[in-house]
Amino acid sequence: MVVAGLLALALVASLVWLAVGLRDRESDQPSAQDDRDKVMLKAREYMLAAFNFDAGDLDADKKLTAYRDRVTPLITTRFKTDFDKATTAVEPAVAQGQSASKATVDRTAVESLSDDTATVIVGGELTIRLGGGKQPDAVPYAWSISLKNVDGTWLVDDFEEFGSEQAPGQDSGQGAPQ
Repeated sequence: MVVAGLLALALVASLVWLAVGLRDRESDQPSAQDDRDKVMLKAREYMLAAFNFDAGDLDADKKLTAYRDRVTPLITTRFKTDFDKATTAVEPAVAQGQSASKATVDRTAVESLSDDTATVIVGGELTIRLGGGKQPDAVPYAWSISLKNVDGTWLVDDFEEFGSEQAPGQDSGQGAPQ
């Protein structure tokens, strides 16, 4: 009888040990929600970095150096080519005080997520001033932002207007607002 009691106690103790061990091992694994949060945060960070610029981002040579420094760490090398072209094109207008952009991010949602790619829908309000004249009103936007996992870091690889009919793998040609 004593032996049966000890065996039962040992069985219960081993089951508790197994359950605690499994729970601890699962908590060490990143959850799907953690991954979703990471890509939504990166998409939000990109929108706020890439679509908030003005003359204050210009250096002594009238280049958007601070802006480039803010955005470049958030994008893939492939996307950097488009970004550099668009930024170079808008620099003269910013330097003349004729171009600026201000964005808010009010909502984000994950459209798709795998180990190495993600698509996040970002929405908010955007004010882009092109040319002289009065400050335009903010307009709502919704964009689809494509991200790639590069060596464990999520980076923006492209973006397009949400709901546009661009074929997969086709470049949007949008590096920054123009």
